[in-house]
Amino acid sequence: MTEEDAIKKVIKEDVIGKESNSATRTRVPSIFLIPLLVFFLFFAYVTIRIEDELPKPIKERDIASDDSRTGSEESAKKYLYEILGDGPRVAGAKYHYTKTKDLKQLVDDIASKSHQRIHTDWQLVDGNFWIAFGTPIVQAYQNLSNIIAVLEGESGFNPDGTTGTSILVNAHYDSVPFSTGASDDGLFCGAMVETLEKLSRRRRKFRHNIIFLINGAEENALQASHGFLSHPWAKNIIGVVNLDSAGKNGRPSVFQVTDPRLLDVYKKTIGRPIAQGLGEFLFTYGIIPSDTDFRIWRDYGKINGLDIAFVKWGNTYHTRNDRPDLIKEGVIQNSVDLLISLVSQLAEEEDIVKQQPASTVVYFDVLGFFLVSYTREFAATVDMVVGVMGVLSVVYFLALFGFKRETFIELIWSTVSHVICLVSGLAVVVALTLLMLNTTQQMRYMSAHWLVVPFYWLPYLVISVGVSHAIDSWRTSKTDYDRPIRTAQAMATNRLIMALVLLLTCCAEETANIRYLLAIPLFAMSIGGVITTSVARCRCLSAWQVLILEVVLHLPATMFAFSLATRLNCLAIPIMGRSASDTPDLIIAGFNAVLVIYVASTVSGIELLFSRKGLTTVLGVVFVVSVGIIFYPFAPYHGDVTQRHYFVHSQVTTYNRNRAPVERFAGTAIVKMDANNIQSALTAIQTSPLFINDRHHVSWDGMDRHINKGLNIRASDLKIIDQECDDYLYCNLPLFRPGFSRLKRGSVFIKMSPPAFFPHSLVLNRRLCNGNQCRLHFTMRGNAHNLISIWPVRGVQLTEWSFNGPVKDSGVVQGRAVYTVVHSTATYSENFAPFEFWVTLEAPPSLQSGVIVEVSHHAHKAFHPEDFTEEYRQLLAIMPDYMNVATFLSFRDNYVF
Repeated sequence: MTEEDAIKKVIKEDVIGKESNSATRTRVPSIFLIPLLVFFLFFAYVTIRIEDELPKPIKERDIASDDSRTGSEESAKKYLYEILGDGPRVAGAKYHYTKTKDLKQLVDDIASKSHQRIHTDWQLVDGNFWIAFGTPIVQAYQNLSNIIAVLEGESGFNPDGTTGTSILVNAHYDSVPFSTGASDDGLFCGAMVETLEKLSRRRRKFRHNIIFLINGAEENALQASHGFLSHPWAKNIIGVVNLDSAGKNGRPSVFQVTDPRLLDVYKKTIGRPIAQGLGEFLFTYGIIPSDTDFRIWRDYGKINGLDIAFVKWGNTYHTRNDRPDLIKEGVIQNSVDLLISLVSQLAEEEDIVKQQPASTVVYFDVLGFFLVSYTREFAATVDMVVGVMGVLSVVYFLALFGFKRETFIELIWSTVSHVICLVSGLAVVVALTLLMLNTTQQMRYMSAHWLVVPFYWLPYLVISVGVSHAIDSWRTSKTDYDRPIRTAQAMATNRLIMALVLLLTCCAEETANIRYLLAIPLFAMSIGGVITTSVARCRCLSAWQVLILEVVLHLPATMFAFSLATRLNCLAIPIMGRSASDTPDLIIAGFNAVLVIYVASTVSGIELLFSRKGLTTVLGVVFVVSVGIIFYPFAPYHGDVTQRHYFVHSQVTTYNRNRAPVERFAGTAIVKMDANNIQSALTAIQTSPLFINDRHHVSWDGMDRHINKGLNIRASDLKIIDQECDDYLYCNLPLFRPGFSRLKRGSVFIKMSPPAFFPHSLVLNRRLCNGNQCRLHFTMRGNAHNLISIWPVRGVQLTEWSFNGPVKDSGVVQGRAVYTVVHSTATYSENFAPFEFWVTLEAPPSLQSGVIVEVSHHAHKAFHPEDFTEEYRQLLAIMPDYMNVATFLSFRDNYVF
């Protein structure tokens, strides 16, 4: 038999699924695909456990009285409970004021026992600024509280009362309505106080002052940090460590950097660093719908530094379950250890004294074991080199098997196979997701993040593996490659695609911070690929041995990809609970399709080592199990996961030019927060004793017969908000924050009696017109929280105002620019001081005799249960326990001038 006949015989046996006696042609039985899948899922779990590993809590009694380097979770937790109290600390509320006094006393007590001098202050400040995050607005604040403690260093204080060189550490103690804010941001406040107390035990001063700012109005859209910038102690800050939270538990992550020198200090002082430049990219482009005080330090204070936050357990963020008892053991200890180490080192650094322009670097951690960082310029070189390495690893494959036409053709077909597998897997994911949208409840993964695996990952993998084998079966008859060689070829193709994408993105400067997502796996894959290609060429290992070698060599790349995938899902899934999207499942499906492609690409091709005998059965079983889980009725909200709701008990009044009311209506707006919450609220209402069908409500004599004492809700009292959003500014409903305007459409409005009245007014004091200019002077009186919308009519422009910053609109509605001012009196007062402002409008004389501007005053009480009416209490009482209801009492008054 000739050599050619022998090859053909082997190929024929491979096609019909018979095993060859040759070790190089041994197939791995297809049934072992399932253990391999379990193995990778296990390593994903191990990855999470490694990253979330926490230190053992230290008790205060185990720390020597003169030890200034060791913090105690026990002590920090004590401070945490003192700061939190037993209720929400909403800026402007009475309880917020009470806890502010307690916090001031807390730092004063530490100062009185300190070995080093500690200066404390309770700053009360007024101010305003224009901010362009999300919806551009003017932020105006009065009587705003900040608690400040300065641990005096060698730099000391200047004769004019300003501080010398200082390190700023910032966290906020206020919370959103209906949340105690244990992690957002009480945990870091407690850790800061513990850090202050321990560092105050030092016998020697630090080189620089350390300013601990515990700010009182971050949830008021970053007002308190801006207020601190006017304080004399804010004048010589050389670096900031900003602390916040969008989740709970695990270890906090660095996600914004404007001074690489501070990141270098973080890298060398923190034993288990967590940092991802990807977070900076997501924040910069508004993909994450949140913000932190870091924006104020960077954009308004020109202060550079680090932004650190918790991101896991985001389901409890801004809900009643952000409670201290749900903080896991070791989380606070880790936070204290981080702060003491980082702040102590920063306070001794001489290199950071000289201010540098804000800049960023490429940075990422590897499973929390170590941190890698380098400049964006160096990133271009690194990424180009890695991209070329990927291409060269493919060239190496071609060199081993000959630069001949057949080799190139098979490589092209392998590339086509990858594309077809990708498209086929995506098509099935989309089809199943559309089926789920029409047959199941959305967002079931909210309470169990692991459900994304059977929902999206497994269907993609099953189909892509099946298609990969189908194409490989066809190509087998065209070549004499055995399975290890075809596997090496498939993995070479995968590296080629990834390398080309990486090299292409090198042309876009804005991708510098995220190209490592490709560069790191590709680097590991290229090295592993050279080894496995050499092994495949020598035909010295069985398919089993090749499988083990491929898995081991590519495991670092796979674990790195798993790490990013789990972190991103922990971030993305909770966001769906406050996105107001009609189809969050499509978003999560698309997001996870990208993640599974990313993770699978690190080992794509090893499926060809498995036999096709029984493959259909194995893949069918996995697919059936996946589909069974897909259609199991998991609940989206249970345990610590709640359904978010904003209830706005409202009255809206519209006045004519004579200030006579021409329209008034009242009720409660239930704001659309996710795909399910409006239907959940409607179901609760329609199945409650409060609900009355209209046809049953009128008796034979035409008289209303109330079935319940107090609140009764007819079917006709329920209205879905839709057309109103096209006809009126902000749907003619009260607006607490401009960002909430995107949540109005699709909300439900329940007609009922108005909220309990509280004083509020907007008065035009004088109107002076000269030529084309009209200046209008206003006085606004209200409660702690107000919003003013200014909407000039067509042909009229707003050109000047009394606020700081540029005159810029918040958007264009019906072809007319609208300007928005968010105002707060951020510290409680029995009598709220009036707020005065003016605007200048450019209006032709022909328009000045009529209406030139519409102004609406939105006055709010945020979380005031003592002021709830009886009817409103009845409405809240019928809502299910799984709902997290944040309540607002609001009046909107529409004026024309």
